[in-house]
Amino acid sequence: MNNSSRSTVVLKFGSRLLTNGTAELDTERMATVARAVAASGDRDVVIVSSGAVAAGFRALGHATPPTRIADRQAAAAVGQGRLMKLWSDAFHGVGLSVGQVLLTNDGLTDRKRYVAARRALRALLQAGVVPIVNENDTVSVDEIVVGDNDNLAAMTAALVDADLLALLTDVPGVYDRDPDEDPRARVVTRASSAEELRALCFGKKEIVSTGGMETKLEAAERAGRYGVPTVIAAGADPSVIDAVLQGKAVGTRIEPHAQPLGARRHWMAVQKGLTGWLVIDDGAVRALRRRASLLPRGVIGVGGRFRRGDLVAVVDGQGVEQARGIVRFDDRDVERIRGMHTDEVKIVLGMETGTVVMRPDRMVLAREEVPA
Repeated sequence: MNNSSRSTVVLKFGSRLLTNGTAELDTERMATVARAVAASGDRDVVIVSSGAVAAGFRALGHATPPTRIADRQAAAAVGQGRLMKLWSDAFHGVGLSVGQVLLTNDGLTDRKRYVAARRALRALLQAGVVPIVNENDTVSVDEIVVGDNDNLAAMTAALVDADLLALLTDVPGVYDRDPDEDPRARVVTRASSAEELRALCFGKKEIVSTGGMETKLEAAERAGRYGVPTVIAAGADPSVIDAVLQGKAVGTRIEPHAQPLGARRHWMAVQKGLTGWLVIDDGAVRALRRRASLLPRGVIGVGGRFRRGDLVAVVDGQGVEQARGIVRFDDRDVERIRGMHTDEVKIVLGMETGTVVMRPDRMVLAREEVPA
């Protein structure tokens, strides 16, 4: 959490909200956000903004936002500059400057690049600049799907040690039942966890695509594991944005975990799209649960590509992730020594390399710190 005298709030706006349901970005809505931020007093604000594709598709001759990945990437390349220009104009009107920060999930899985992004964001905030964060859609493939920026916002909240993550959408919050089917549906004002809401809202029927709520709950879970509470609220109402920035109750508030992870362990726990994994036997699973090191003898398979120092997943024989952590060998070396005893590893790789594949202090077990 942020230990400075200034609190930090991350505001996430999706394309649908910024376009007001049309194909064009709503400049007045962006100006309203800027005015609210300027009036927020002693709060640092980071904005996670969608809208690059919406800002660029017409320039490429498309009548509607394209669906083909290559066309969306091209539209994002054209639109990102316009999106930033609109944000810059909006904040210039209230005497504030903005700075562009483009991130990708694969970039955040690299610890050095993650720390570099953290430092850059902190430098912008210290300079009084409002960071505008977006997924780098031009070079992203899997991450370009709708709803991705919810999880990007959760990662951003961890990067800046935020005090609050606000996922602003076109609905007033998380309902206790489907409002389209039951007029008695009410917004849940407070929940102890995202899991509580997921079971409440999605247990009886599949409505995960409605408003992208499933990705928002996933993002709230990620933020909560770092100790950051999440608010899901209607960003179309200017008074809601003001209330969020003033710390007033609005929408659905999801409390963080009582025992949040530290910065490094949170980084390991919440990353998406890991490109490498190790398959371990049942004996190794039991050893990891005792906080023991992962030794070559317990590794029965190697998947994907990775280098020494990369973050990789550790799965059991059924493919269930049991842990993840920093691996101490390249994938090719792990393949050479898997199943071997310590003495055999020393012969194959040499004494100076060490014989531990993954240390417990560089590992996080699946959901180990999440309270029941």
